[in-house]
Amino acid sequence: MSAVHNKSFIFDQYHISESDFLGAGMEAEVYAYSNDKVMKLYNHLSDAHKQKLLKSFYDSIKQNDLSYELPRIYEIFEEKDYLITIEKRMKGTDMQSLLSNMDDLQLNKAMEMYLAANIELKGLTLNKPLEGYTLFGDFGIPLTESNNWFDLLKNMMLKKQIELKSYFMEDVESYEEKVDSLLDRLAAGYKGDYSIIHGDFYPGNLLLEKGKVTGLIDFGLMTMYGDYLFDVAVGWVCFDMYDVLKMNIRERYLNMILDTLGENVKSSLYFYVLVYSMITANFYSKDCTDGHYQWCVDNLNRNDYWETLR
Repeated sequence: MSAVHNKSFIFDQYHISESDFLGAGMEAEVYAYSNDKVMKLYNHLSDAHKQKLLKSFYDSIKQNDLSYELPRIYEIFEEKDYLITIEKRMKGTDMQSLLSNMDDLQLNKAMEMYLAANIELKGLTLNKPLEGYTLFGDFGIPLTESNNWFDLLKNMMLKKQIELKSYFMEDVESYEEKVDSLLDRLAAGYKGDYSIIHGDFYPGNLLLEKGKVTGLIDFGLMTMYGDYLFDVAVGWVCFDMYDVLKMNIRERYLNMILDTLGENVKSSLYFYVLVYSMITANFYSKDCTDGHYQWCVDNLNRNDYWETLR
């Protein structure tokens, strides 16, 4: 039976239609299922095991004292070659889609809300800790190889360089010395406080309604247990990732972070951006031909990011 017929069968079985379509991401199509639930139809980029891990993760969150909602998965099942979940219907519109229509004052307000939501996540706790400091463990790193969060980052970096070295050698200045510098710092081990790290904190995953943050979605591949400043760093460079707004956002948002958290966090922010760039450069294009790879290379060639590590 074709994919179209399979989908039609699911629509009939669960009393939904194309008119219930709400949107689509990289992994799933989303349909309204009821007033407070959605049905997601997943493609090959996800699987039942991952969804079960996500469900367990959401279920293990202690009393949510955040001012905004987090996702919840109620059911997971397979039907006619589709992986299907029934999930909480999150309120709001993603911040990313709203930014281009904001004036300067509105952008400042958006950045303030974004940073506050990012920092607030630090208070999230779990009844069941993440094994190996990571949610999915997609990097093939045995749990026994990570005695602290920096061990995980170090092993993720090493695994990724097997795939990326030939590309980075061409495009990243002093590549091998830079890898060694990051690995040396990671080898010292992480000694700070532990918090849940979303791992993909950017405006497209933050929901707004009536001028307030209402939800944070899409925990997953880079969700970890470690330093909350990793999320702050990713949130900083991903707010206007490709400088689409042409409003000097990266510098403005960095100043806002430093005013809020203190100048002493700058070194950690730069460090985590460099590590993130070493790990994620081929996430969206295995042959490194997309804009994300070039964005990572540009970060890795920023001399000012490396100065604080010397």
